[in-house]
Amino acid sequence: SMDYSLSQGSPAIDAGTAYYISQIDETVLVNIPDSLYFSEAPDMGALESPYEGSGGSTELVVEYMEGWNIVGLPLYVEDASYGTLFPDAVDGTLYGYESSYYGSDVLEAGNGYWLVFYNDGSADISGEAITSLTISLSEGWNLIAGISTPVAVGSISDPGGIIVSGTIYGYSASYYNAEAIEPGKGYWVNASADGEVTFDEGLARSRPVFEDMTAGANRLTINGQDLYFGIDIPADKMMSYSLPPKPPSGAFDVRFKGNTKIRGENSEIEVMSPYETITISYDVVLDAGEYMHWVLSTGSGDEYILEQDGEIIVPTEDTFTLERKAIIPNSYALHQNYPNPFNPITTLRYDLPVDNHITLTIYDLNGREVNQIVNTSQPAGHHSVMWNSTDSFGKPVSAGIYLYQIRTAGFVQTRKMVLLK
Repeated sequence: SMDYSLSQGSPAIDAGTAYYISQIDETVLVNIPDSLYFSEAPDMGALESPYEGSGGSTELVVEYMEGWNIVGLPLYVEDASYGTLFPDAVDGTLYGYESSYYGSDVLEAGNGYWLVFYNDGSADISGEAITSLTISLSEGWNLIAGISTPVAVGSISDPGGIIVSGTIYGYSASYYNAEAIEPGKGYWVNASADGEVTFDEGLARSRPVFEDMTAGANRLTINGQDLYFGIDIPADKMMSYSLPPKPPSGAFDVRFKGNTKIRGENSEIEVMSPYETITISYDVVLDAGEYMHWVLSTGSGDEYILEQDGEIIVPTEDTFTLERKAIIPNSYALHQNYPNPFNPITTLRYDLPVDNHITLTIYDLNGREVNQIVNTSQPAGHHSVMWNSTDSFGKPVSAGIYLYQIRTAGFVQTRKMVLLK
């Protein structure tokens, strides 16, 4: 690869001599100008470069936001304590992850850490560039960091194919699918088995592109976190839509119960929020079905019907319920039949706000009963029944105008319909 730089930590770094005089005749045998090497002395047997681990110094700016962030060590530094690297961080808030969160004072290359900041800002970090890094992953979720240059997620070397497709997440007030591993940032990676992956600034794309199956699903966006519903994902693909462990207390997080971002019809949504209210936007593209609606319910009993697209602001609660269900009508109603005129079948629709015994009767224009097609107790809701243009004996009736009437305790309504032949 024509890379003659020394490995990080090599004893040959800074071990050469810049100026040497012969002990025999005092001839200058070595005289290397300061401009041709970095640090206190030249490296031995390698090309000097501050960007190739040769002992030179480089500087990176790492931006952060108020509250919880996931950070990583972007350079090899002499003092990797978080107080030195990020002087604006809140004391005692550095947490790494190994099956569970643990407190730490020092950052290690390749590991990601949660850290809290009082305000938005940035840190200037100086040290030796990390140009290649091999990280050991454990089966399940791992909190990692990359090298000193951005690495596209498709360029991560994963010879064992252990990274679960679609499960590399960053955090910026909520979890998001990362497209690149940025210096100084931490990321969640889900591994299907123990193994190693490598980050290297010289690697070309090596991992397959993730095929996202959420296209065409309904979407909820809660404080920036996307959740999808209304479609079924094959069981062998569901792991690609799992979410990382919840952040430490005080951070924002939202997910479907079961630590996933996608569900079918009826699901519970878990919310962890430091805010008094949350903003929910929705984009409903899948029809819930006749008389059915997508309904978001709060733990306190409030219900919000989700139709087309919109936005609501609601008080923060720990759980919400997303359901596909029928909405109970507010009042009795007998709707116009459809189609009308008809031949020979039409549908009659009616609404019941409470459980009740009803009759639905067909009459001719002289008021004679032609057929009684409903005579039973029914639950509250939207109902429909078909009439096939026959009388009570099953014989076809003649063309003309007919009346249909609904009758129940406290409610009677009549409408006209036309039969053509």
